[in-house]
Amino acid sequence: MYKLLIVDDEQMIVDWLCRLFGGLTQLELDIYKAYTGEQALSWLNRTKIDIVLTDIHMPEMNGIQLLDHIKIRWPGCKVIFLTGYDQFDYVYAAIKHDGVSYLLKTEDDSEIIKTVEKAIGEIENSYRNTELISRARQQVSKAMPLLQKEYLTTLLRGEKSVLPVTQQQLDEMEISLNADLPVIMLLGTMDNLSKKLALAEKNRLIYTAKNIVEAYLSENIRSSYIFYEESYSVWLIQSADPRITWERTSLFIKETLETAQKACMESLQVSMSFALAKDLSSWDTVSERYYGLRQLLNYRIGSKSGIILRENEPVTVVQDQSQGTNRYEGKIYAYLNKISKLESCLERGQKRDFFDIYSEIGEFLSKIHSMHDIPALEIYFSLSLKLLSYINRRGLVAEQVFHSSLSKLTRIDEFDCWTDAVDYLHLIAKDIFKLQERDQEKREEDIIMLVQQYIFEHLSEDISLVKLGELTYFNPSYLSRLFKQITGTNISDHIQLARINKAKELLGGTGMKIHEVSLAIGFDSPAYFAKFFKKSTGMTPQEYRDSTIMK
Repeated sequence: MYKLLIVDDEQMIVDWLCRLFGGLTQLELDIYKAYTGEQALSWLNRTKIDIVLTDIHMPEMNGIQLLDHIKIRWPGCKVIFLTGYDQFDYVYAAIKHDGVSYLLKTEDDSEIIKTVEKAIGEIENSYRNTELISRARQQVSKAMPLLQKEYLTTLLRGEKSVLPVTQQQLDEMEISLNADLPVIMLLGTMDNLSKKLALAEKNRLIYTAKNIVEAYLSENIRSSYIFYEESYSVWLIQSADPRITWERTSLFIKETLETAQKACMESLQVSMSFALAKDLSSWDTVSERYYGLRQLLNYRIGSKSGIILRENEPVTVVQDQSQGTNRYEGKIYAYLNKISKLESCLERGQKRDFFDIYSEIGEFLSKIHSMHDIPALEIYFSLSLKLLSYINRRGLVAEQVFHSSLSKLTRIDEFDCWTDAVDYLHLIAKDIFKLQERDQEKREEDIIMLVQQYIFEHLSEDISLVKLGELTYFNPSYLSRLFKQITGTNISDHIQLARINKAKELLGGTGMKIHEVSLAIGFDSPAYFAKFFKKSTGMTPQEYRDSTIMK
């Protein structure tokens, strides 16, 4: 839908043009009118106008002055001057601007319509503007490091949206790795980095250290880097030479890291520690490997800084003897991380995404036999507390939609097995989404009722989509789509039908004169009202009144 603003100090001209374009439903125009330049500015200050059809010679503010205001507020707006003036200075002042055309009022209706259709075509073509697309692609290229970070972050979180990893994905992200080959993961962190450092200085140190490490490794490997979760530098690595085995590549990395450590200390006075994966990781397991390596860096022996760890080497098999507990597997951390994603899905009402992720977690829990398994308990209570928190914050405790007692959210002893616990949480989540859908439908119904009530009470006024948008605090174009989606009818059609029904009521049930009925339903011109009424009912207003009297 395009917004057309018609401006002329002659009311008859404005009303004629409104009727002309109001009958062209195929153009999908939302029409606004103004009788002065100041009234036009009021519309321009309230909403984006796509096309302005205006006179040039008007009192107080002429069309050329109005044009300057239009281009300041809405540079992409198309302006059509429809005027009786054909002097060169007026024409020149009008057409020297881009997106401006000029017509005389003596032109046929068809020529005026063609000019507006041409303006609509230019707007639609601008959406396919190759120069604009080229500039956008250049901006994307500048933003590629951020896009790479977003992609790799999603991968480290184990989200299905990027799995399976394809070569096309990597090429689009300009990541110089092979999607058909596994990777070696390297994790690094700066030891005891001062919390007093300014953010800019901290970032400078991190990326300088990253460049130092890559400078020493670059001869024999290809890698992709991400700084993740404020503390960890992550490299995904493949050999640059396919003839070199991953064992030799891994050995090269480990031995070279010590040199990189010394360089960071000498040049930056920064100590770095690293954890290197024991073997290759497929792309769909990098999330699990990441959490395993991260945990490994937190279990250190001897010096707390400048250490290089490798999975499963004797020095890295760390156990807290006082607690008698083993460190968690990376897979557990991956699932716990997914729970944060579940919270986001719940808040946004993303039902499908929620249950896709939940099914992964549920499948894992269902395979565990002991109800006393510590990692499983942590996952369960992390899930249940997310649901309980949402229920409390939204005040849903008293709702009569939950099929099971909410007390089980904190009572694992209520379940005989993990499958029962998984099914219970699934049922609670399902009930929450039902509540969301019910509330959304209620809100939408309330909005539609508000719009319909306003239309019914203001039929004598000029009802604009902008005014309805202001009433509901919705973007006018969104409100138009929502109204059509809920009612199956366009807002403009609904307004016309409401006016016809009101006109019938007044013609058949009151003694109001036809011109008074015309004004009562928003028509300044009785002649246009009669034409509109006959087009809708097949009868003139007088014929309709006579038919009701005969009954």
